[in-house]
Amino acid sequence: MLFDLNAFDSNASTRNYDVCICGAGPSGITIARILANAGKNVALFEGGGFELTEASQDLYHGKNIGLNNWDAIYNCRLRYFGGTSNHWGGRCSFFDSVDFEQRDYFGMPGWPDGSREEMFKHLAEACAIVDIPENIFDELPKSHWKSNNFRISERAFSPPTRFRTKYIDEIKHSEKIDLYLNANLTDVRLHDNLSSVRHFELKNYKNDTFQFTSKLFVLATGASENAKLLLNFDKQIPKGVGNQNDMVGRCFMEHFNVDFGNFIVEDHLMWEQGTVQFSPTEALIRKLKIGNAVIDFNPNLRTKDYGRLHALKQSAREYICQTETMKSFARKITELDCEGDGAITSLIEQTPNLNSRITLGTEKDVFGHRRVVLNWLPSKADDITIRTLGQEIAKDFARTKLARIQLRDFVLDENIPIKDYGHHCHQMGTTRMSINPKDGVVDFNQRVHGLENFYIAGSSVFPTGGGCNPTMTVLMTSLRLAKHLVSLVN
Repeated sequence: MLFDLNAFDSNASTRNYDVCICGAGPSGITIARILANAGKNVALFEGGGFELTEASQDLYHGKNIGLNNWDAIYNCRLRYFGGTSNHWGGRCSFFDSVDFEQRDYFGMPGWPDGSREEMFKHLAEACAIVDIPENIFDELPKSHWKSNNFRISERAFSPPTRFRTKYIDEIKHSEKIDLYLNANLTDVRLHDNLSSVRHFELKNYKNDTFQFTSKLFVLATGASENAKLLLNFDKQIPKGVGNQNDMVGRCFMEHFNVDFGNFIVEDHLMWEQGTVQFSPTEALIRKLKIGNAVIDFNPNLRTKDYGRLHALKQSAREYICQTETMKSFARKITELDCEGDGAITSLIEQTPNLNSRITLGTEKDVFGHRRVVLNWLPSKADDITIRTLGQEIAKDFARTKLARIQLRDFVLDENIPIKDYGHHCHQMGTTRMSINPKDGVVDFNQRVHGLENFYIAGSSVFPTGGGCNPTMTVLMTSLRLAKHLVSLVN
């Protein structure tokens, strides 16, 4: 069923549910569907509507004080039904085994033992959700190129699936799911003993307040918003719900997009299809104690010039591109692409860093919540990963005569600071999973430490970010959580 909380009278009564879920993005929708299919009554709350509105999106405004080359907390998120799936690019991949290992050199505990096995039980279902074949990763094309240090990255592409389009009719007509639009979570009220949640407090845009009760409660509003809300829920616990160990908001992670330099194709057979993406082997990651990554090589196989002087431009380009000396000199003056040249970009795992975090500022939103302050920070370990990957793949390509790489100066010289840490809008961490409550916010089952019936879903629970797009892992953890919740509701 579908309800608009803006149309509710402030005195309207609300149902008691088996599970209340705040957040109607990929995680929230997936969990709601699994619970409904198991016969459980679900309330699903979306702070926006079916389309983007200024009133809803404004709640994502905040401040960047760390790496602030883009407004991550606003531009990377969409606050309406379907969440960030509404602008998702569709790239699907999954974590390697090494991503789930306890990499002591990271300085923080990783995923609890058994996490990978538990997640991958749900891979087939996750593939179906994003409309890719279950065996698509087994049928990826093989390459003649061989290396012990790098491999071609596994990936597949969803159409991409828009959860708003795919699931809205199913949810509208469901007898088990009540979807509330314009329903903004403003507080989580605990029982007097502070050991469990009593009800969700929600408000519409008329500032009317409503209380929803259930047996279990789930927060699934994204890595930034999950942290913001928990920190703002401080009426009963001064530091915020789930923050007894000062871990809410810490270890904010992204994937770095670093421009490594340029390359010139040598093995043309390898580049026939254009862009090729490479990842370090698990053996190399363990040996060199670095993070995981995808390094993207995009060859410029055909250079073209346009306009009335295109013939002259092309002749000048061909002449300059004949020798490395002329090319190097020209590139100090202007951008120059020669046939076979290519750009190198990347998706690099960020080390969990306690100082890379979300806190709250003094400015408040329309509901009285203090807005997010994001301090996204790289660490020395991240710089080691970046420089090591650049140098190792350059050596490997030279050895196998795949391509010749010209690295940026900062990759070769650690005295030159890395200034351009690009991003991918992959926000993770902030309510990390941990066995010891001192190291995180939720346990292996994604239950908030110290609370009996409160769970968190989405990439905020990731202890590490891996070296790939997070969507498949988000879905697998959400499916696992949903089935765990089914087992708890009688």
